[in-house]
Amino acid sequence: MDEYKQSRVLRAQLRELYEDSIDAVKFGLPTDEIHAQIGLLTAELSELEEFKNEEYEGLEAPKKSGYKISGKKIGCCKHCEKEVFEGQKIPNPKEEGLFCNYYCRKLYRKRKDREARTNDRATNTVI
Repeated sequence: MDEYKQSRVLRAQLRELYEDSIDAVKFGLPTDEIHAQIGLLTAELSELEEFKNEEYEGLEAPKKSGYKISGKKIGCCKHCEKEVFEGQKIPNPKEEGLFCNYYCRKLYRKRKDREARTNDRATNTVI
């Protein structure tokens, strides 16, 4: 089987596993085995795609992002309420709380109610 057909077969298998995962979540069934299979097939597919890209001169395989969602959920972002996972690259949660990325933390720091609180502190000084 050539690489093109093999990647199509892998993509079809991944689609079916994702659908099975969605159904399992709906019915309250465990999804650990399904996610393990998804991880294996995704790794195999990315390896195959990387090999296919090497045929073309000048093309490089994309570097893996630190923001890729993997692992178990550890909480929700304090600013946008998105889920945050343990494999995700995030700002230090010990500073101000849990954020999904640095942009959300920056927006959280610039909130209007936070500015009002800092201004109140400045006017409450004892003379």
